[in-house]
Amino acid sequence: MRSEFSQKDQPIDVDIVEGAGSISEFGEHWDDLFARAVDATPYLARSWVSTFIDRGRLHGTAVFILAWCEGKLVALFPLAVRKILGVKVAVPIGIGQGSYLGLLLDPDYQSTINYIATLIKSKKVFDVFYNTDLYSEDSATNDLLLRLVEQGYSCRSVFRDPAHYIQLGCSFDDYLKRKIPKGKRRYKLRFEERKLFQSADVKVIRYIGQAVTPEINKRVAEIQLESWMKRRGAAVLGQPFYQKLLANMAKAGFSYVWLMTIDGDDAAFAYAFVAHGKLHYYWPAFKLKYESSLSIGQILLMQVVRDACNDGIVFFDFLHGDAAYKRFWATNTSRIDRIVLGRGYRGHLIAMSYYLTWYLARVNCLRSFYHHIRRIIRRFKQKTAVL
Repeated sequence: MRSEFSQKDQPIDVDIVEGAGSISEFGEHWDDLFARAVDATPYLARSWVSTFIDRGRLHGTAVFILAWCEGKLVALFPLAVRKILGVKVAVPIGIGQGSYLGLLLDPDYQSTINYIATLIKSKKVFDVFYNTDLYSEDSATNDLLLRLVEQGYSCRSVFRDPAHYIQLGCSFDDYLKRKIPKGKRRYKLRFEERKLFQSADVKVIRYIGQAVTPEINKRVAEIQLESWMKRRGAAVLGQPFYQKLLANMAKAGFSYVWLMTIDGDDAAFAYAFVAHGKLHYYWPAFKLKYESSLSIGQILLMQVVRDACNDGIVFFDFLHGDAAYKRFWATNTSRIDRIVLGRGYRGHLIAMSYYLTWYLARVNCLRSFYHHIRRIIRRFKQKTAVL
């Protein structure tokens, strides 16, 4: 299905294509668009999204809304669409894995958002759309949702998590002076770092892009299995899906891994994705046997921040959730929301059911039970994962 619009006398064609196999038709254009979309996060890259499709991690059928201008792809909205009680429900591909999901847009084609919203309504792409990973700084996706509301969709949202980040673009010393004005606290931090490196043969090696080999990914998975994440049922990196995801992201050049060894033993790691001058601090972990006053997690994170400063990184993102270490290092905080849009009687009804579920999950007396059930489900999935 194709619709034609125009931007400053330039024709804009908006297509809808379905099916996982369709990516082969526009995959290289997708990569080119991502390179131009300077505000895009790595979770909108082809290497990330296609992994969910290839491994069957979809909530329905893959549907892609594509906007073209003179043969150049200028916008891409990857969705999974399924029917619930005869109502078409859409979600971003990749939902369920903490990230920022939405519209991939060339910043020179902002008006394309209006055309995509018009197409969604006229072609009835979906009656309900929800996103549990809507980032407040994602202007392209937020603008699209606003246009859909103007087209007649209702909208409800619930706060999910804070998203702490560090505004960098400076030297590490300047950052520390700005973040930790008291000299004694800075001295203590550096003292603890020296103490750790003097206590044993401690090494930190960084691997970038294709240097993040399958062997490296297996080593970080082993560390995660011996970390606090196993207690939470979140030690997932050894699963085939995650190993494939990590391999694809490394091949595309997004992966950065810091490995800390102590006397030759893998002790801790930090896994990040970097794109457009922004670092996304995704998976950190250390073996519980090294849990001590030496604070190896803190020291490794300090090395990551130092390297980010040296590399000219301007934005260091801690992603979903609140934690003491995030508050310690962060300079700013954004937010992540769960949001749902609905259209039509049944669409409004289903949208409201999602909203009420999210709202009740935030009620203190129900929240602990909700997270307990999620942990049980996560552990069950770990045991039965065959992908």
